[in-house]
Amino acid sequence: MFTFFRTYRREIKQALHLAFPIILGQLGMMLMGLADTVMVGRLGKEVLAACVSANNVFWLVYFLGMGVLFSISTLVSIYVGEGRAEKGYLSYRAGMLVSLVLAVVLYAVLEGVAANYHWLKQDPAIVDGAVSYLRIVNMSGIPMLLILTARQFTDGLGFTRIAMYITLGGLLMNVFLNWLLIYGHWGFEAMGLDGAAWATLISRVAMAVVALGWIRFVPKLKQFHPEQRFTRNELMEESGRIFEIGIPIGLQFFAEVACFAYSGIMAGWISPAHQSAHGIALNLASLTYMAASGLSAAGSIMAGNAYGEKNPRKVRRAGNAVLGIVLVYMAATAVLFIVFRHPLLAAYSNDREVLLIGGTLMAYAALFQLADGMQAVSIGLLRGIKDVRIPMAGIIVCYWLIGLPLGWYLAFRAGMKTEGLWIGFTTGLFLTAIFSTWRFYLQQRRLFREP
Repeated sequence: MFTFFRTYRREIKQALHLAFPIILGQLGMMLMGLADTVMVGRLGKEVLAACVSANNVFWLVYFLGMGVLFSISTLVSIYVGEGRAEKGYLSYRAGMLVSLVLAVVLYAVLEGVAANYHWLKQDPAIVDGAVSYLRIVNMSGIPMLLILTARQFTDGLGFTRIAMYITLGGLLMNVFLNWLLIYGHWGFEAMGLDGAAWATLISRVAMAVVALGWIRFVPKLKQFHPEQRFTRNELMEESGRIFEIGIPIGLQFFAEVACFAYSGIMAGWISPAHQSAHGIALNLASLTYMAASGLSAAGSIMAGNAYGEKNPRKVRRAGNAVLGIVLVYMAATAVLFIVFRHPLLAAYSNDREVLLIGGTLMAYAALFQLADGMQAVSIGLLRGIKDVRIPMAGIIVCYWLIGLPLGWYLAFRAGMKTEGLWIGFTTGLFLTAIFSTWRFYLQQRRLFREP
């Protein structure tokens, strides 16, 4: 191991320099959902289950749009590698148009789901709360996608700390507003679950204003503003590139997130206690995943720069470095999940049934840590070299044709309940990790015609 880190010391240093702010920024975004979950969890397991159910549906829909926008950082990093960094601003402006179109479409989809929430066959005790929360949070979709567009632009340029500062500030605002609006402090009415939704909406609007203003007025980023305005044709062509690369990425994200989100919906078919325990275990696993996601973004940027330079050696070394880092990190988090599972669960709920179920699920969450890290990083590397269509198909097969059906069978036919769900999507995750890692090394050689 020490030999490996000495060999790739330069790439590891670069990856960590890029990834650390991205990790903190993504962790801050994830902690907003965690804050909602933890702070409403004290109101009872039905309220917690309603929050988990609504958030599953929200992310199930919005990750499709978010994945499309991830193509922006890929395009910008390639332009940087080609020595045309100023063209990245065109990707940013086109991304703004794309994000507005996506936000309108996704908002309409979620409103349709909210109007027909009974289709999801959730426990009647949680439906009203989940629908009310979902409709409020749905209004935060436009600012959230604008924030992501800005972040993809700055990350692609290598300025990864900007999004970190904005997101951490938004997190603090969200927690404070949760305290005011959920429980009714300082003269505010106690709004319960709806208060958490309003806190999220207000925080995301504030973050979007700061992010767009930063790019518009801060000198470090103004240097990338071209002197001439882009023509309509240029914006349309770049929007087409974003969709060309981004739609497969969006479907990748959707296939993965939808698998986990739908498993949460299926957990609701069992009982509110199982749904709550499932949501807690998945939320904790999602927190550790933020580091893998940050390393994935760093690997995508590094691979994109090397791809723009047409340097196959740098592509391969970037892949080796980030895969090595993520394997070490995820092994450590797996151990932590086993050793500290009880205090981690107790931070969310004091319901005895929820804690008992959650203790078992945390063992499965620990198991899939390594696979989760490998598939995240390898998919990011593939994104950096613009290989997105075949990975999209592989992910759909692994999750939806293997993992989810297996989980359903084990949960409802074999009687394993939520344990069966976790065995199913853990299997899909391992298959995805193996396929995407193999695909990166195969495609990297083919792209540059290496022997």
